[in-house]
Amino acid sequence: MLSIKNFFSNYSMYKKIAFQITVLLSFIFITFQLLVFFRFFDEDTLNVIHNHRTKINILFVFTLLFILFSFINMINKWFINPLKKLNKEINEKTNIFNNKNIHENNITDTFKYCTIMIDEINKKDFQVDLELSMLTKEKQAIMSHKQLTSSIFNNSQDIIIIIDNNGIITRVNPTFCKLIGVKYENLLHQPLINFINKIAYKNIKASLTHELNSCHNWQGEFTIQHLINKKNIPLYVKINKFIDKKNNHIQYSIIATDLTTIKEIDRLVYINHHDSLTELPNRVALTNRLNDELNKQRTECHKFAVVFIDLDNFKKINDNYGHQMGDKVLKITAYKLRNSVKKTDMVARLSGDEFIAIINPVTTQTDVIQTCERILNILQQPIIINNQKIAISASLGCYYAHPKQHQTIDDILSQADIAMYKAKMTGKGRIVECNSF
Repeated sequence: MLSIKNFFSNYSMYKKIAFQITVLLSFIFITFQLLVFFRFFDEDTLNVIHNHRTKINILFVFTLLFILFSFINMINKWFINPLKKLNKEINEKTNIFNNKNIHENNITDTFKYCTIMIDEINKKDFQVDLELSMLTKEKQAIMSHKQLTSSIFNNSQDIIIIIDNNGIITRVNPTFCKLIGVKYENLLHQPLINFINKIAYKNIKASLTHELNSCHNWQGEFTIQHLINKKNIPLYVKINKFIDKKNNHIQYSIIATDLTTIKEIDRLVYINHHDSLTELPNRVALTNRLNDELNKQRTECHKFAVVFIDLDNFKKINDNYGHQMGDKVLKITAYKLRNSVKKTDMVARLSGDEFIAIINPVTTQTDVIQTCERILNILQQPIIINNQKIAISASLGCYYAHPKQHQTIDDILSQADIAMYKAKMTGKGRIVECNSF
């Protein structure tokens, strides 16, 4: 804007401009007055002008003054100030001729000084170009980073969701849309709770809220449902809480992995390693466990016991009550065996009515015998199915696997089997040890 200081600093220039504009505006004013005087306008217009002559003149004068000062200000902004700036730069560069070290007759010194000035200007120009180049590279790096982030977000096989403090979805990737069968535009700016299993959410809400408030993250399993075919989809979910310290704005990032394939693999592995009737570990799992124990023996030199368990007279149960009843007896027997040993021990179904127990660790022979007696006592308790009381017993053969004997899995099972048959031959419902502790 035009200031008083600027005005007086350029007074002579403004005076010439103002005089020329004043002459122009005065000409316009006089012309208007002559038009009125010679009745150029119609009668009604003249009457209006005559009745408001003073007001119109005042308004006209002030309008002309406003135009005058606006025009001066515009000249000052677009012409005077740039000219002053240019003039200042010219004066700074011409100051070299006023330097006390330069004399009119010393052309060589003047040339050297000018050369130094030119070199400094070139260095400054180079520095500016370098800074512009660095800024350009930084901008390109930021744009590349944003493109990479967006590509990862949109192409990730994991679910990625961003929600605000009110649970409203602000960003979501296509994976989530595909898994639940909802279009992107129908998810954005909608509450996330509308698209998840509310009962499942209610079960984890307390721990979820506590963890997010205390340590700003939570992770665990959660199940969502496809909204069209109603298929349940197991997920492993990681949630992080972010707080913007400037404005306390809160956001949550949700990253979830579809466990459908993993769960299916786990299910197949479980089926491959467990008996379908009793759900005890099967022969495959038993072989793996015995192999692990033998490998540990080579480094740790520890003992473990293998107990061969065979139900006495189980064939009579199938013959008298039928195979369905026999299957129920086996299920109950498996449950009893599982609860007769420690968590570190293992009970597996070998085949039919034959079971194997691996007792490890063992510290004394008494521990093993007490476990075997507990198995016998629990199995001898009658089983009641459909108001029918069924009494069973078992014969146990125990084999102690000692380190450094170079025995195989078949050797161990064979020795335990021999001990079990000795128990049957000596009256059943008893324990026989194959070797010494």
